This record gives sequence, structure tokens and C-alpha cells, in this order.
Amino acid sequence: MIRFLVLTLTVVLVWGVAGCDSEKAPKKVKKVAPKAIPKKAPTADDLQENRELPVNDYRYIVDGRRDPFASLLKIREPLNDDAEPETPLQRYGLKELKLIATVLGQQEPRAMIVAPDKKAYTLTVGVKVGRNRGQVVEITVDKVIVEERFLDFSGALRTELKEIALPQGEGE
Repeated sequence: MIRFLVLTLTVVLVWGVAGCDSEKAPKKVKKVAPKAIPKKAPTADDLQENRELPVNDYRYIVDGRRDPFASLLKIREPLNDDAEPETPLQRYGLKELKLIATVLGQQEPRAMIVAPDKKAYTLTVGVKVGRNRGQVVEITVDKVIVEERFLDFSGALRTELKEIALPQGEGE
């Protein structure tokens, strides 16, 4: 076994030394620098031609227009009614409120929600709720529908219906 190893190492060594022949070394490549092309100086005729080209002079008139760089999705202004005091439910967004119960019966429907301050509030139709001064429109078995009115980017009055739903249980 040792003879086989010695023989193999000898063959590899001889083969490695034979591959280092100086005659087969790669030749060096000469690098040639590119020639610089002289730039032609502009003449008076060239300058005269540039002056005769029509220039598009565009100016954006701001009067009555929206900011062109403002996102169309984010521009919403709630309708502010300063004569009406703000309720505790108007300090929170609709997504922060958690619906825990609805009661439907002979009287008007009612819903109970919990705000982030861990206080429970009772909702009836017409109660103001949410930061955008939404108003409860309808109370069903599993959700409360709130109507929000706001001004969009163009200043038009928009109405959007949002809902606060009961959380789904595991088996439902």
C-alpha cells in the first residue's frame, strides 16, 4: 500500500513539474491608449441657431388647484362642526373600537363597544363615533354600520360606510 502511495505522489510531482515549461508562458498584451478626439469649438452660427429654437415656457397656476405631489389616497378632511362638542368615542379611530355585544328587541337596537381606554360605551343609531365624526346608521345582529362624511382631494363631499363587526369565535 505504501509503494502505491509513493508511486502516485511521484507521478503527480513529475507531471506538475513538466507543466511549468517557460516556453509556453502567455505573452503580455500591449495596452493602447485611445486617441483623444479634439472638440470643435461652437461657432457664432451654431449659437445663433440655438437661440432661434422655440422655448416651451410652462407655468403651473396654483389658483383653485390641488397640490400635484399630494397622494390622492391620503387627502381626507373630516367635516368639522365646532358648535357640537366632541364625545369620548370621537377620540379613537373605528379600528380601535371593539364590538362586544348587540341587543335587538322591541326597543331601538343597541350595541356595546370597548374603547382602548378599557371603558365600555353603548351605541344607538345617531351616535357620533370615530375621528372622522362618523355617525351610527344601523345596528344588526353581528355588526354596527357607521357613515363617515369627509371632503376629498377635490373638495367634494364624500360618504363612506364602515362597519365594526363582532369578533368571530374559533368554531364559527
